[in-house]
Amino acid sequence: MQSAGFLLARCMREGHMARTWVRPSMRHQRSGGSPKAFANGEVHVPEFKVSPTTGLDNIAAFTAAHPDEIAEVRQKNQLLRAIVRTLPWPKLRHFEAHGHNYDLPLRASRVTPAPAIDATMDSRLRFLAGFFDGDGTVGCQSSLSGCYLQVGQSFDRADILMLLRATFGGSIGLQRNGLGLCKPALQWTLCGQAARRAASLLLPHSITKQQQLLLAAQWPDTKCGREDSKAELRNLKEHDSAVAGPCSWEYCAGFFDAEGCIKQRNHGASLQLEIAQKHPQVLMCLRRFLASTSGISATLMTTSAAHLLRVYGLQSCKCILRQMLDAGLLRKAKQAELALSLAPENATRVRTELVDLTGNQAFGKKLDLAGQERARRIASLGKQAITMLKGGKLQMAEAVLDNLEVLRLEHELLRALHENEELVRYAGFIRQLHNTGWEGP
Repeated sequence: MQSAGFLLARCMREGHMARTWVRPSMRHQRSGGSPKAFANGEVHVPEFKVSPTTGLDNIAAFTAAHPDEIAEVRQKNQLLRAIVRTLPWPKLRHFEAHGHNYDLPLRASRVTPAPAIDATMDSRLRFLAGFFDGDGTVGCQSSLSGCYLQVGQSFDRADILMLLRATFGGSIGLQRNGLGLCKPALQWTLCGQAARRAASLLLPHSITKQQQLLLAAQWPDTKCGREDSKAELRNLKEHDSAVAGPCSWEYCAGFFDAEGCIKQRNHGASLQLEIAQKHPQVLMCLRRFLASTSGISATLMTTSAAHLLRVYGLQSCKCILRQMLDAGLLRKAKQAELALSLAPENATRVRTELVDLTGNQAFGKKLDLAGQERARRIASLGKQAITMLKGGKLQMAEAVLDNLEVLRLEHELLRALHENEELVRYAGFIRQLHNTGWEGP
C-alpha cells in the first residue's frame, strides 16, 4: 500500500483534467514523443503542407478509429487541422439579414437626416455607439480627404450591419472569403460627409472611440492639418484613449454584443459574463454603471493578455441579460434568452445549445453530452478519493484512484476521437458547399 503523501499527490494529479497520463508504447516513443510530452498532449507533429486543391482528398487518411492509441489520434487531429485551415469556401455572392437576401456588394445608400433625434433614435444611437466602440474602426482615406467608418462581421451575423446601413447609410461588401474554420466576413463602410455625420451622432455616447470619432467629425480642410490629424488618429489607436463618461443599458448592450461572452460555469446552473479588453478604462465605466444601477459588483482583473470584467452568480447575470435584451441586444440575443432559461434540470441541454451558438472558437475541443457526463463522473471520483485520504482510508482511496486512471484514459481517448470526427465532418461540409455550388444563404 502506498503512503498517504504519495496517494495525495497522485489524487491531485488525477484530479487535473488537462494533464492526462498516457503510458507510451514503444511505437509512441519511436515516433519522437517523450512520455512527458504524450502525458500533456504535446505530440510532436512533423511539418505538414497541403495544397488547398488536394486537401479534401487527404481527409480519409487521417480519419481515426477506436483501436488507435491516443497519441496517434492526437497526431491525426493536428494534421487534420492543418488541412482544414487550407480549405477555401466558395466565394460568397449574397447574404441574408432579417429574412431577406441581398446581393454583394450592397451599394451605398443615402439616409436623409432627421430634423430632430427622438427617443427611439437616441436609444439606437447609444446601442450603436457601444457596438462601434467594440467592433468599429475609424480610418482615414489614403488621400487624407476625410475619414471612413467600418464594421466587419461574419456573413451569418449581418443584421447589425444592416442596422448601421439603415441608420447612417453606407455600403456592405465582402471583407474576406471563408477559409477553413474562418467563415466569410462582410464589411459595412461609410465615407465622406455621411461618415462625418455618423461620427458626430455616435461620439456623444462613445467611450473608447470618442476622440477618434471627434477627429472624423471635424476632419480639417488644410493639408497640414490633415497630416497632423492622421498622426493623432494613429496615436489614439495605440493608447487607451477612452474618455470616462456616463453609460446606459443601450451602450452596455451594444458593447457586450460586440465584445462580451456568456459562459456556463462548471457545466451546471451557474453563469458568468465576461468582457476582455486591451485597455481598462471602458471596463471601469461599465463596472461603475452596474454598481450604481443594479447594485451588482463586477470583478475587474488584469492578466498578461488582457483586462477582464466579470460578473458571477446566476441571478446577477440574469438581471444584466434581461436589461440588455430590453435595451436591444441583437447578436447575442439568442444566447441571452437561452441563458435566462438556465436551471438545474436543464443545465446540460443549455450548455450544449450555448456551445452551438458560439461559432468555431475551440472547434472540436468542446465536450459533447457523453463527454460532459464522463467529466462529471471523473470529478466526483476525484473528490471521493480526497475525502477518503483525509479520513485515513488509504486502501479505498488507492482503489478509487486506480479506477479513476482508467476512466480518464478512456475519457481522453474518446475526446480525441470526437475531435477527429468533428474535423472530418467539417471538411465534408466544405466539400458539400463546393459540390452544391453554394454562393451564400
